Amino acid sequence: MAKKGQTFQTYTEEFKLNAVRSYVEGSSSYKVVAEREGIRNCSQLKVWVKKWKNGEAFDERKNNVSNPL
Repeated sequence: MAKKGQTFQTYTEEFKLNAVRSYVEGSSSYKVVAEREGIRNCSQLKVWVKKWKNGEAFDERKNNVSNPL
């Protein structure tokens, strides 16, 4: 759960794809690639790699047109 005043880092689709390619094509760990690319947490890179391997969109919220509010 987000804490009051917490800010979130947003990444472009191009940035995510480059980070995933850097991991997949290299021999470095998730942690090393995340540090090199400036990603706050290596688990975020793991999620992107998993989605890329499954052919899913990185951000599924963009496809949802309806706003619940």
